[in-house]
Amino acid sequence: MPKPKTSALPARKSGLWEVKVRQDDLAGPRQGPQASRAPATVLQCTSQEAEPAMLLAIVPGQEDCSAPRVASRRGAGRERTYDVRTVCYVHDNRVNARVTLSGDLQSAYRGTFDVQYSRTPQRDTGPMAFEGRWLGACHAGQRPGDMVLPNGVTVNVVDDLQRAEHRGHEGHRH
Repeated sequence: MPKPKTSALPARKSGLWEVKVRQDDLAGPRQGPQASRAPATVLQCTSQEAEPAMLLAIVPGQEDCSAPRVASRRGAGRERTYDVRTVCYVHDNRVNARVTLSGDLQSAYRGTFDVQYSRTPQRDTGPMAFEGRWLGACHAGQRPGDMVLPNGVTVNVVDDLQRAEHRGHEGHRH
């Protein structure tokens, strides 16, 4: 088996993406906030500039992170598969995330993620699956970085990241 090739974080096509996140069917029963089996749907307006912050925005604990480690390999057929590892810190709690994604990233993609916290194991996600599909141009009034959450609230991931960096959180484990 060929060794995975190290590569940069992949980027999706600019525009509006619908991303559905659900508990992976292989996971056992859960309790607490992760117990729901209903998929959660978010809308993400992205651009080439916003994409480094947007692609992993569905993965919990993605703040105060070191650069992601990315390995790519050819999957079934000619499709490329990306294995992404991140190490982040949320209030001095180390967060390790493993993300696998595949697809053309122009019209659709899919994958799984698993998040493990160094403390508070009740917040570990276990395997979660996601699917994204490109819907077209962002809606009028949307800006790159906007993410519409399942409850209808819009947050801007890029603005949030810039605010955290300007508050001196970069390199600081809060």
